[in-house]
Amino acid sequence: MDLKEARYILAISRNKSISKAAETLFISQPSLSKYLKNLEQQLGTRLFDRVGSGYYPTYIGERYIHYAEKIVEYGMEWNIEFDDIMHHNHGRLNIALPIMLGNSLIDPTLMRFHRLYPNVTVNMMEEVNFVAEHTLTDHTVDLTFYNVHEFPTDLDYQIIGKEEMILVLSAENPLAKKAIKKEGFQYPWIDLSLLSGESFILLYPDQNTGGIALKLFEEYEMEPEILLHTRNSEMSIRLAMEGLGAAFAPESYYHYLRNREPSSSVCLSVGKTRNDNTLIAAYQKNRYLPKYAKAFLDILTEYYETEHAACFPN
Repeated sequence: MDLKEARYILAISRNKSISKAAETLFISQPSLSKYLKNLEQQLGTRLFDRVGSGYYPTYIGERYIHYAEKIVEYGMEWNIEFDDIMHHNHGRLNIALPIMLGNSLIDPTLMRFHRLYPNVTVNMMEEVNFVAEHTLTDHTVDLTFYNVHEFPTDLDYQIIGKEEMILVLSAENPLAKKAIKKEGFQYPWIDLSLLSGESFILLYPDQNTGGIALKLFEEYEMEPEILLHTRNSEMSIRLAMEGLGAAFAPESYYHYLRNREPSSSVCLSVGKTRNDNTLIAAYQKNRYLPKYAKAFLDILTEYYETEHAACFPN
């Protein structure tokens, strides 16, 4: 089994489709079909069962994929390390992150990074769902950025920064005037139980913000009306700013949108204790990070700290 062969079979396994796998590999569908057919003939057994239009690994296919993943992992690490040693300024950086984080953090830092490393291509895998799973299962992803309130134990990571999880309301909502100053909180604090009659726009529980929202409701023994569930952080914040309901969000997301499109809205601290998010860059344990990847993390961390100090109140 060589690296090319392993990549081809993994692509079929992940996509469960020859046509979709061929697209990701930038080859034609007939070429990939022929490659798989020849390989199975050489092995004397099928690696995939064809169920309808889907391709599902047989038992021996599962074992093949187990070793193919190891080959691809080591092959990718060797290519990156070799390139880093030989060329220094050439390479590729694959990152996975939530869409909103890409807008508020990555976009403003790319120009500086590309000035330092003009020959490094950055590929962004922007998702609306929980992105950490990519770091665990996809060896082509170098770094995954996401907010946590509990640090992962099965990944290595670097902390980018910390921020507060806040509640977003329209300034015209009468409850906004009931917020008070409270020690230990960054923004005017409101007793969440006052919003028991409000409608909420929530992210799903498997997303960090959605999970924190559920914990807050449990803490306050609340069962509020849920107007909308969405995986789109920007949508939830915008709707709350417009007065459709209340939403939870990392403070940087709120300030990013409000600075772009000023609105009559407020962000409030909530909870019996302050709810902090920590933004991390996660990667597989013992993974080799090239020089340019480490430089990218340094740039992001510096930007995060600078913007947080300049834009957010103390």
